[in-house]
Amino acid sequence: MTDTVCAVIMAGGKGERFWPLSTPRSPKPFLKLIDGNSLIELTYERLKKVFPEDRIFFVLAQEHLSTLKELYPNLKSDFIIVEPEGRDTAACIAYSVFFLNKLFGDPVVAFFPADHYIGTEDLFKIALLRAVEIAKETDFLLTFGIRPTRPEIGYGYIRVGEVFSLSEPPVYRVQRFVEKPSLEKAKEYLEAGDFYWNSGIFVWRTSAILREIERCLPQLFEGLKEALSYQENGDFARFSACYKRLPRISIDYGVMEKSTEVLMVKGDFVWDDVGTWASLFRILKKDENSLVRIGNAFVSDVKNSIIISDDLNLGVLGVDGLIVVAAKNGVLVCTHEYAGFVRELARYFLSDDL
Repeated sequence: MTDTVCAVIMAGGKGERFWPLSTPRSPKPFLKLIDGNSLIELTYERLKKVFPEDRIFFVLAQEHLSTLKELYPNLKSDFIIVEPEGRDTAACIAYSVFFLNKLFGDPVVAFFPADHYIGTEDLFKIALLRAVEIAKETDFLLTFGIRPTRPEIGYGYIRVGEVFSLSEPPVYRVQRFVEKPSLEKAKEYLEAGDFYWNSGIFVWRTSAILREIERCLPQLFEGLKEALSYQENGDFARFSACYKRLPRISIDYGVMEKSTEVLMVKGDFVWDDVGTWASLFRILKKDENSLVRIGNAFVSDVKNSIIISDDLNLGVLGVDGLIVVAAKNGVLVCTHEYAGFVRELARYFLSDDL
């Protein structure tokens, strides 16, 4: 056992949710939409305030490696964990944990999606250090729950049980994880007081999560061990082929919902997973007309809207409550309420050569 603490930024995606700006090669985390910065850059800068740079790692699929290197040309390959293919978060986390366990011998590892927005970073740091402290001393799997501020149907929820610790911030045993609810259920959760948004941020010792992955996802665990044996022998073709056969499942479904050893740290920091254009609108600075304008766009009498142009001439006149995005891959026009359907729209238009 070691006192080493590492951070892993999980980057990637299919380039669907922020169509037409996002593409399979340059998905949401790499888009420079927040004061000229991308979400992955903001995540990295945030974590450098907590972790030494030589303890921060990126994990991403091979197809996104060149995009990361364009963003960070001086980043050493030692700090990049490359999956042959994205197989969802369970495989991503398991592979990263094996990698870091070999380097450091049972370190505490914190995993962060690259596409989340976090405000009030001082509160974020306090909650994170609290989780790290508990992970060093126990075998619990820790996650962070955010107090709901609206009946959100786009997030999963965590229902808390008994108090584990009342030290600030408080920590609870997790009673259960809840899938994305209906609007009616989301309103009930908001009123109940013991439901929190599932942040998708995790902290644990490598030995603790590997034990739970082996118990809950034995096919993935054994498949990854086989793949790693090929990697260690220098047979990268068989490693890649074996990795691409791993079960595609999220860590939430595969492990967290099944484990009885899960704690939730209450996160009082501002958080958003920025899953749609509408959620991006929530966090961006707006003018006096509640308007967000990015790029070469001319607007007149436009309110409550987000208008983005990627090197195209765009004119928008006399509208209220729209999302308008013009890029070389296409043009999107929709109301905020339809932002969640962009993923399906992108699947219609996107192809591997975009």
